[in-house]
Amino acid sequence: MNIIFLGFIVYLIILIVIGLWTSRLNKSLDDFLIAGRRLGTWPVAISAEASDMSGWLVMGLPGRGFLYGISAIWTAIACSLGTLFNWSVIAKQLRRFTEKLHSLTIPDYLEDRFQDDSHLIRGVATSIITIFMVAYVSVQLVASGKILSEIFNWDYHTALLIGFAIITFYTLMGGFFAVAWTDVFQGMLIIGILVLLPVAGIIKLGGFNVILMKIGEININTLSPSFGYTGLFFILFALASMAWFFGYPGQPHILTRYMAIKDEKKLWSSTAIGMAWVIISLWSAVLIGIIGLALFEQLPDPEKVMPLLATTILPEWAAGIVIAAITAAIMSTADSQLLVATSSMVEDVYHKLINPTAEQEKLVKYSRISVFLLSTIALLLALQGGVIYFLVAFAWGGLAASFGPLIILSLWWKRITKWGAIAGMLSGTASVIVWDKLGGAFLLADSLSSELVIPGMLPAFFISLSCTVIVSMLTTPPKINSLFK
Repeated sequence: MNIIFLGFIVYLIILIVIGLWTSRLNKSLDDFLIAGRRLGTWPVAISAEASDMSGWLVMGLPGRGFLYGISAIWTAIACSLGTLFNWSVIAKQLRRFTEKLHSLTIPDYLEDRFQDDSHLIRGVATSIITIFMVAYVSVQLVASGKILSEIFNWDYHTALLIGFAIITFYTLMGGFFAVAWTDVFQGMLIIGILVLLPVAGIIKLGGFNVILMKIGEININTLSPSFGYTGLFFILFALASMAWFFGYPGQPHILTRYMAIKDEKKLWSSTAIGMAWVIISLWSAVLIGIIGLALFEQLPDPEKVMPLLATTILPEWAAGIVIAAITAAIMSTADSQLLVATSSMVEDVYHKLINPTAEQEKLVKYSRISVFLLSTIALLLALQGGVIYFLVAFAWGGLAASFGPLIILSLWWKRITKWGAIAGMLSGTASVIVWDKLGGAFLLADSLSSELVIPGMLPAFFISLSCTVIVSMLTTPPKINSLFK
């Protein structure tokens, strides 16, 4: 255990060094929030995907693979397609529009895009981002609490405080530069472990055929892509997993990566790197869950399958690297989400609405204070714990429904109006919250099994899309927008 702890400490030291090194690069709020649009191909590609996946990739998705076997691949497919959609449909147009409008944040972009002098769009968007991003950060803290308490036998609350301190420190110090470059380091660490751990597991258990035979003996349905469902139940099962696709266009912590790239011509190379990272990582995460099922058969908390697999089949020094990689996945998303929520408070509210003439040094200072305050709120929410897979589904779904349809239409449809945008954001937010409170589509299976719960993001996305289009068609057409010329 001492060797595992030593590996973890080395990882933390590297993060601290990156945070201190990048803190000197923040000369303005532009630098702190989007790195002055100076990021190259690799930082954009790896940072976009590492910030996307979070503790969900190394705990939530392997846990799903442990419970549902091969059928968990539907979720991996949905996320791969969603990533491809973002890179191919959203990234270039968003980068171009935000540069023309000099927008630093998503609310910034939306207000400028719809020429909203009343600041109503900014107010609505900022409120939604703050709510769901703080909820999202709390999920990452839950994940850090689970992993650190499991491995080091710490009290859950102690583990939460340590995770909180690490994430807050280097986000506070380095801003977007620190977040992007720690994401590069962490992203490469994550994918390396996600490849090596399944290989070690397959060798340990005597081959992939042996693994399939063992999980089939435990539950024959784990060998089926449909998990044994047919007809309507299979459609519901597939929809429950594929719903993740609809979340991608609405995630501000991913979209800001496209805004920060130095040259839009480099987006294609970033796309290739990012897609390779995503496909390998997602499929490996599912495979880890399947291997864990073959080895352990049952676990009190399936979402801890990856750290347990590492400490069971690997030497202590290697297990320490795995724990560092899991922590990296958690923190690479939490820092990005903190930065987006901070930008909403400082840039979108204080700078744009309260003190437009504020000095850059003061804005950076207030941004750091906001990071601390927001992470503290997230810490309080994380004390309740929960299942990471479904906690992420709620926060991800809220952002998906509120911003996904709006971002797509704002980039590609000239007829969308300010009031359509507001209707879409509000209806998406309300739909996800109501759906969640009603219990996730009322558990649509005859067995009331959670894999058939349709996440709120799916119906809410289409409710938001419909409201945006209908209200836009019923309100005064916008002025001709030079962005589309």
